[in-house]
Amino acid sequence: MTHAEQVLTATLQALRRLRAEQTIPLHAIVWGKWGTGKTVSAQKIAKKEQDVFYVKAPDWGITRGRLYRLIGFSLGCGARSTYEATLDLIKHHLLYYNLRPILIFDEAQRFLRNTHILNELKDISEDEELSFSYIFLGDQSIPRLISSYDHSLFRRFAIKKELQPLTEETVKFLIKEYRIQADPTPIYHYAREKNWTTLDVAICLQAIKSQKIESTVELDKIAKALGR
Repeated sequence: MTHAEQVLTATLQALRRLRAEQTIPLHAIVWGKWGTGKTVSAQKIAKKEQDVFYVKAPDWGITRGRLYRLIGFSLGCGARSTYEATLDLIKHHLLYYNLRPILIFDEAQRFLRNTHILNELKDISEDEELSFSYIFLGDQSIPRLISSYDHSLFRRFAIKKELQPLTEETVKFLIKEYRIQADPTPIYHYAREKNWTTLDVAICLQAIKSQKIESTVELDKIAKALGR
């Protein structure tokens, strides 16, 4: 798996342990550059873990009602015409399926700029009928946002992690995924020099595979042709 998936999986496991040990709701926050594989990894984890659900924060019009609708559809119960009715539907859904969800909020920086939404997330995480825990997943603006002002929800971030743009293990994983015969070490060092992320390497490896060329020899030409 990629390093982004490894970090998110480890974060999820640690958060589950903390939930079992603590009586207060605790959360996690993970951030990194665009293109590190955060979204793909989060969606993959949510598909295979029964208690994990993926929610992408919208870039406009975030209201309490819309928040509950996003959560309701993520959980699979849908939504009703009012936020009160949607919240009631969510509670019945969780009771019926005996769920204690962990919600991954992608593009979390959009939520962290909205005090009203933060208040709402804090309140519903403290509701014993919901027992939500969150993994906030966002970009490099996260550290500045959580240090610019003090919100009580931020004090519940038991886990804070920054994702590296790329690791050699991720390069090895991508080479295997694309079924390319190549030495990952020179590719990784080249990518580091270029300040590449997981996405940059994946795009170049896809081009190498499609053109059936020697990766370590032609990588620079491929990168320039792709504008990287």
